[in-house]
Amino acid sequence: MVRHPNPNEAEFNYPPQPALDRIANMGIFDTQCEGHQILEKIASKWTILIIYALTQGPKRYSDLKQQIIAISPKMLVQNLRNLERFGIIQREVFPTVPPRVDYSLTTLGESLAEPLAILGEWAYQHISDVEAATQQYDSRPESENFWQPK
Repeated sequence: MVRHPNPNEAEFNYPPQPALDRIANMGIFDTQCEGHQILEKIASKWTILIIYALTQGPKRYSDLKQQIIAISPKMLVQNLRNLERFGIIQREVFPTVPPRVDYSLTTLGESLAEPLAILGEWAYQHISDVEAATQQYDSRPESENFWQPK
């Protein structure tokens, strides 16, 4: 991955090379790497699901809570605050009684839609592959104690 020639722009040039080569050229495993630090901020199950939900348009807290099954109120609030802090979503408060708050994606957040769509499509395309691999792994006699200290 090559940074755009203008350091003030956050654009990247993606040379025509396979994904594995591009990943190998990233310093993503180094905790000091800026890319690593950004992934820590946005790459969790809940943040991804919140972004998926907001790609459908602005939503209220209660809509998000209902759509993202099993997220606790604390985790939803914490992730919404973090995503707002990181510039991925915006929070708009309407001066009504009671106050109405809508959450929506910023332009930066919208730029995540395509990569996350690809990830979601991959998940759907490989459900049976992952299930088969899991069954095969779980049926091996040594798999029960593999992670146990010896």
